[in-house]
Amino acid sequence: MIKRSGLLLAGLLACSMVYAQTVYRWTDANGLIHYGHAVPPEHRARGYDRLGPDGTVVERIEPEIAPEERARRIAQRALQAELEAEQQDQAARDRLLLAAYRNEQDLQNSLNWRLENFDNQRAALETSLEHARGRFESLVSQAASMKRRDQPVSDSLEESINASRAEIRRLQKAIDDLEERRNETSASFHDDLERLRALIGRQ
Repeated sequence: MIKRSGLLLAGLLACSMVYAQTVYRWTDANGLIHYGHAVPPEHRARGYDRLGPDGTVVERIEPEIAPEERARRIAQRALQAELEAEQQDQAARDRLLLAAYRNEQDLQNSLNWRLENFDNQRAALETSLEHARGRFESLVSQAASMKRRDQPVSDSLEESINASRAEIRRLQKAIDDLEERRNETSASFHDDLERLRALIGRQ
């Protein structure tokens, strides 16, 4: 009987020690800090800390927030992440810009070379377009001559006319796309020039 009572007492003491070590800290509506072995239900929504035996924070329960506030915080974090990504991209572009060009003249020389390349490509495409138009006119003339003589236009001639018309459209689109890229390159040059000037001045 004595042995059983001793075990019961030891268990109670152990439970008491564990319970005594579990201390919570919370703040009420007036900003006053409280400590206790349990957080009152009316204060839990504001968040609280669970402290260890030495007074350090073992667990922190954040305050409950409304759905609107939660959505606002999520949007704010997303915006911050986007801004940080843009800053990292800009820093990478700056490193590439400084690595590629020592001064403004280097950048200008690069632009001149790229514009000349665009112009050479355009000249080649325009020559091909001129030949395609000549071929198209010749094929259409053949078909018109056959119709005047009441001769049926062959399927192969019709196919050649359609193929020639499609080639003209393809070449014209290639010229338009090339011109758009040339304009974008010129616009990008001015942006790069201003950025390079700022980076060199900063150095």
